[in-house]
This record gives sequence, structure tokens and C-alpha cells, in this order.
Amino acid sequence: MTRPRHDMSEVTRVRLAADEREAFAAAAKRLGESRSNLLRRAVREIIGRPADLLEKELAGLDEAVYQLRAVGRNLNQITRAMHLGELKEGQLNAALLEELKQTVEQLANRTDELVEKSRLRRVFR
Repeated sequence: MTRPRHDMSEVTRVRLAADEREAFAAAAKRLGESRSNLLRRAVREIIGRPADLLEKELAGLDEAVYQLRAVGRNLNQITRAMHLGELKEGQLNAALLEELKQTVEQLANRTDELVEKSRLRRVFR
């Protein structure tokens, strides 16, 4: 997610009080990000650019996408089997379908949570 240095067109200086600078440095360390990246994220949020996820959030999002794809493959296999007549209506277990529905809902909730967490991140605590 980090932009190559040559894409940065201008350096902007920011004045901070000593306590603000220390709190900002501590927040950057806690989040495992550079202060420059955090400031760019703040600016992007203010000007309405898309969310810029942290590495931890990207890893969580990648896992959710992987799981969602696996669920999609299973649904495609079930649908294909039904269309080919290999799976009869009575063979489809209602409990299995409910479990599948819950899994999809959990993945959707986790994805929404990661995106919302990035959008509402408060780095200046």
C-alpha cells in the first residue's frame, strides 16, 4: 500500500507542540507505521480519498476474501450438481445451508469491520 518515494511530489512541514509530536510518534510506533504514512492517511480521509488500510488490516481482509472465495466455490459446486441432476432437492441439508449462510454473514461482517476500522481510525489518541 505504500507509495514509491518518487510519486511524492512535495514535502510539507507541519508544526506540532512537543506533547503532540511525542503522542504522534507513539501512535505511529503503536500502529507500526511511519509518521509520513499516517499523515498521508489523515489527509486522504479529510479530502475524501479512498481508505488506505494498514498492513494488519490488509492481512485480515486478504483472509476474509480467501474464505469468501472458498464459500463461493462450494456454492458453485452445489449449484452445478443441482443443475446436472447429481444432487436432489432432499439431499441438501437445511442445517448445512444455515451454516453456510452464517459463514457468509460472518465474513461480510468482518470485511465491513475492517473497512470501517480503517475509515474511522483515530491515530491521535
